[in-house]
Amino acid sequence: MAPPYLKASLQGFEPYVPGQQPPDGEDWIKLNTNESPYPPSPKVLEALHAAIGDSLRLYPAPMADEAAAALGAANGVDPSWVRLGNGADELIAMCFRAFAGAGDRVAFTWPSYPLLEPLCGIHEVVASPHRLGEGWSLPASFAADDARLKFLVNPNSPTGTWYTRDDVESVAASASGVFVLDEAYVDFAPESRLDLLAEHPNLLILRTMSKSYALAGMRIGFAFGHPELLAALDTVKDSYNLDRLSIVAARAAADDRSYRDRLVSRVVADREWFAGELQALDFQVSPSSTNFVFARPPDGVTAGEVFAGLRERRVLVRHFTRAPLDGWLRITIGTREQLAAVLGAIAEVLQG
Repeated sequence: MAPPYLKASLQGFEPYVPGQQPPDGEDWIKLNTNESPYPPSPKVLEALHAAIGDSLRLYPAPMADEAAAALGAANGVDPSWVRLGNGADELIAMCFRAFAGAGDRVAFTWPSYPLLEPLCGIHEVVASPHRLGEGWSLPASFAADDARLKFLVNPNSPTGTWYTRDDVESVAASASGVFVLDEAYVDFAPESRLDLLAEHPNLLILRTMSKSYALAGMRIGFAFGHPELLAALDTVKDSYNLDRLSIVAARAAADDRSYRDRLVSRVVADREWFAGELQALDFQVSPSSTNFVFARPPDGVTAGEVFAGLRERRVLVRHFTRAPLDGWLRITIGTREQLAAVLGAIAEVLQG
């Protein structure tokens, strides 16, 4: 039964459901939401401690200027080409508000970030999903779609797939509206596509500090794009969409690139090791350029059974029940000790 007073476009609506978030301190191995297994840079914590004081009574800088400058410097981008949001999710929602009106078509690949389809319902636009091909390859229909707004997640979640420059360029070159490239996981991939920004004034690249910067709890997203494109986002953003502490954390994290690089190297090394161990257990593992692996259990065992068995052992991974994802598990890369414990738990489930 629909909640009273819900608008007509949301009747029968299925909202995005995040992965389970148990209370802090509970004894779980939590590998279901792609958080960092390691803490943020000590410089971030120092900056946050220093920022807690009388200034919290004042509103933050509405454009998060200091953080934008630090992120621009860290990525070789002029600060006028940078905007911040309350997580990349807010920036995605701002794109819907700024670039797609009711009844317009919004294109995206499927399977991909499950938030995109619910946002179509919320904003009363027409969803135009394009099913990925064999090996999670991009279908030709996606580049050909003349939707007013188009999203590509690269590397893709939940499959872990990374698309090459030629793949992305073909979509950017054919986009008749705004093309949003979500690079939430790009620090774990071979390279980013910032090199396409100057050539494509309709290209918006999204990033997050939740993964490689270990700041999921601070909710910091950022975008790169032509200033005229970003000005459209400015018209629909909340007045103060980042608080003072988030701005401080973003600046400190951006300034400490060496810490981020060490964290990324460690996660990538453990990702490759863990993928090999899963393959030794006869799992099919999709090539990953992210901080997680996407794996199908061996024949005779369903992903749902492995998911339930791990949960009984207080291990959380992600299982999506919608086809074609229902046969797969997405497992965040934790510490080497956590991953070893997960492998032991998986072996128990398979034997049972």
